Amino acid sequence: MSSLPGEWEGHLQRGLDHLESAHLLRHTRKSDEMSACFGSNDYLGLAQRRTAAATTSSFRCPERRGSILVSGYSAAHEDLEEKILELKSLAGCPGACAVLFPSGFAANLSVGMALCSVHAGQNPSQRIHVYSDELNHASIIDGIRFAKAMKGSRNNLFLHVYKHNDVKDLERQLQNASGSDTGSLSVVFSESVFSMDGDICDLRGIAQLKQDHKFLLVLDEAHATLVMGDRGGGVAQALGLSHEVDLAVGTLSKAVGSFGGFAVARSGLLRSILLNKGRPVIYSTALPSALVREALTNIDIGMGEQGSAMREKLRKNVRFLTKALAERGFICGEGGRKEAQLMSPIIPVAMPSEQFALRTSSHLWEKHGIFVPAIRPPTVPTSRLRIAVLATHSLKELLLLADALTETRSAVNEHARL
Repeated sequence: MSSLPGEWEGHLQRGLDHLESAHLLRHTRKSDEMSACFGSNDYLGLAQRRTAAATTSSFRCPERRGSILVSGYSAAHEDLEEKILELKSLAGCPGACAVLFPSGFAANLSVGMALCSVHAGQNPSQRIHVYSDELNHASIIDGIRFAKAMKGSRNNLFLHVYKHNDVKDLERQLQNASGSDTGSLSVVFSESVFSMDGDICDLRGIAQLKQDHKFLLVLDEAHATLVMGDRGGGVAQALGLSHEVDLAVGTLSKAVGSFGGFAVARSGLLRSILLNKGRPVIYSTALPSALVREALTNIDIGMGEQGSAMREKLRKNVRFLTKALAERGFICGEGGRKEAQLMSPIIPVAMPSEQFALRTSSHLWEKHGIFVPAIRPPTVPTSRLRIAVLATHSLKELLLLADALTETRSAVNEHARL
């Protein structure tokens, strides 16, 4: 079983030791059993009314409208963290732990701010090299940017943006930095399923690089959670590489069907540094218990036989639509061309221009009642339609989309010639 690289373990521990010596170290604490609560922000008691109406007699969970560190951490929150470890096939693994966030965006911001900054108590001259895929999500990019802006980190953080999903370019940049900057720390950020292209990161290749370059690996599994893996644990679980991911970020707002975000750490040090240095989790209200219960229920469903059937139906739909679009001459992304366990539900359809993408999206909605968003720069380097396939789509609906796109292409082309 892997552990944190020695340099990282010492670096994180120094920061946490400094907080503890100053009596500033934070921990989550369950707050279910109270005679009275004076730490909640539910000023009119409206959250209690909603909780009382929604909670069954067999599962009562008081609503604490404060941050996770002030009053918002309950038995239900702890249960959800344990359930997420089970989802990731890490339940019972020494050191493995999870933490909840108000959103997946907040999770990535917290990770960037906690890991890419030099905090009080840590070596003020410590250099941190950050490697980020050029197509990583905005939340990853912003987390790194915020870290760079923090006092004490402006001259210590070195950002390396490697070519999209190019392990050789990542390796080259790792070698260049390690050869000229001994004693520095390194962390690699990647999405597992890239949100706009639907392609899968080369996790096997990145894991191989960890053998020679002692970096932390942060993997954003937002679009893979409950979608990939034998029980929906994501790309790392599907490839048997969960032990190589030091910090897995995810969301409860997509396939889980609830709301919120989470991070799964291979070390308690990582969880603690997130809780103590991740400002978005420190200063945000905790997830409402109704959403926590909803996530618990939905993850259970996703991990069971019903979830397996849903994933198989999703893969069937992706294959069907990708084939139908290809037969009609559309250039699609990789969604339908992956092996079964790694089939992305995101299918991008290339558009020749921003204007063409907008007109195509508008025509689909106005003439066919079909909504497909147009994605344009700067969100993506080239314009496309981003099709998100669901397990609940019928084959009739998928065929309707393929035919409507064909008609729309002709209509938009004709408009362009006028």
